[in-house]
Amino acid sequence: MNINGTPPTRGSGPDWLQPRTETSSLERYLQVIRQRLWLIIACVVVCTGVAVAFVALSKPVYEAQADLLISPVSDADEYVGLQIIRQSSDPTRDVQTASRLVATPEIARAVKQKLDSPHSVRWLLDHVKAEPVAQSSIVTVVAQAGTRREAQQLANAFGDAIVADRTRSLHAQIDRILPSLDDQLKTLPGGSDENDRDQILFYRTQLSKLRSQPDPTIQFTTRAELPQSQISPRPVFTTVAGVFVGLVLGIAAAFALQMLDPRLRREEQLRELTRLPLLARVPKEGGRRKTPLRPERLSPNTIEAYRTLRATLAATRGGRTGPRSILVTGASAGEGKTTTAINLAASLALAGHSVILIEADLRRPTIGKTLGIEPEHDIMSVVLEQTSLEDALVRTDLYGENLELLLAKPPGEGGASFADGLFLPTAQTLISDAKRLADFVIIDSPPLTEVIDGLALAERADEVLLVVRLGRSPMARIQQLGELLARHNIDPVGFAVVGVPASQATSPYYSTPTYSRSGGKLLARR
Repeated sequence: MNINGTPPTRGSGPDWLQPRTETSSLERYLQVIRQRLWLIIACVVVCTGVAVAFVALSKPVYEAQADLLISPVSDADEYVGLQIIRQSSDPTRDVQTASRLVATPEIARAVKQKLDSPHSVRWLLDHVKAEPVAQSSIVTVVAQAGTRREAQQLANAFGDAIVADRTRSLHAQIDRILPSLDDQLKTLPGGSDENDRDQILFYRTQLSKLRSQPDPTIQFTTRAELPQSQISPRPVFTTVAGVFVGLVLGIAAAFALQMLDPRLRREEQLRELTRLPLLARVPKEGGRRKTPLRPERLSPNTIEAYRTLRATLAATRGGRTGPRSILVTGASAGEGKTTTAINLAASLALAGHSVILIEADLRRPTIGKTLGIEPEHDIMSVVLEQTSLEDALVRTDLYGENLELLLAKPPGEGGASFADGLFLPTAQTLISDAKRLADFVIIDSPPLTEVIDGLALAERADEVLLVVRLGRSPMARIQQLGELLARHNIDPVGFAVVGVPASQATSPYYSTPTYSRSGGKLLARR
């Protein structure tokens, strides 16, 4: 109800639930990158470290090349019966056929014996390959090894070995053919045709010439030289590649995590969801605590943030006067709503206002334990008309006479079983009764998306303050809370964002406040 005793006037419905501005795609991408910059940097550091470690631990590899010239022969008479590389309709196939003859176990065994190599035949075959060069008649023998000299020796040894093997095979064939030709000449009848004898003699002469020469179809034209630099690892290239891969993986992981992360991570997400203002940025307190924090346990930055919340709420009155009720709620548990309710009430009391803090979270009441108070009467005693509001209110010496509290019983004493009592007519008049006794009535409500207990009080309160926590509040729950309030024509006054980094929450301009107890009151000194 408002100051005249009538229900508060609500806004125009769910308009506040619409985004204030549309954020461009580029801005959203930059926001994700800024928010997950730590992840991107970590990926870059890890990938770069792996690249540097690879360079440091890997043995150098050098590569040497030697060239073989392939010259297939025609089907001329002088080459009849010889198994050598012959011309075909496809010159490229001829060169490919020759390249397959280079890296064979027989050639590798000959190289191992010639170089007296400690490596196995399989190792030699794994480190040497023969490849045709485009459409030419050249076959390149490529050898890789751990030293310049070894790579050069391997390439040249395989080139020498294939030429020697082909020559040896050719000479062996000729040695088998020549005796048969001599026998033919001896056994020719005396009256034989001279042309037959001349052909045999010509063929024998050609074979004798071939016997004195290397295989004409394969020649070692270009011997391998000492390689100038290693091909692996390449320090500069590997390091740059590590940085690039780290950036790609980091950015991809950042966007994947953003899509999978259901929690509130930045204030812009609230602006994308609603038009509500951010009334205060409450810094993140060190350590993990399961109980609310009262002012004495807060850092100076956090105390100043609650002063800011007090001032911004006062500014939203628009010149109106009279008592005021503010219900504090959130989308889920553990977001800091009870801490916010306690410290907002304390800040208002320290500013000279009379305040009543009502604990409406009957399922998890923690205010009494936090402030060290055990009330004789609780909120349900007032709702069930077993006692008056004035008799149920209690005070704490920490904040003097300005702050009074209406607390709930612990769950073990049956307070939670009366949660439906908040929907009784007497519960709904509780706020108006409290406003007759104080300037401000602060109501600590349970999270409305988890339990509906506080909805009736939210409908009667002048203002509803939403508390969210960065890194914890689920975005889906915040949206559900907004839709729930909009369906009941409740326009929240704004957000208090908890868990903001201290550097973003307040300015270091103010001096550090200290607290002392004087006359039973907690005083703030600048």
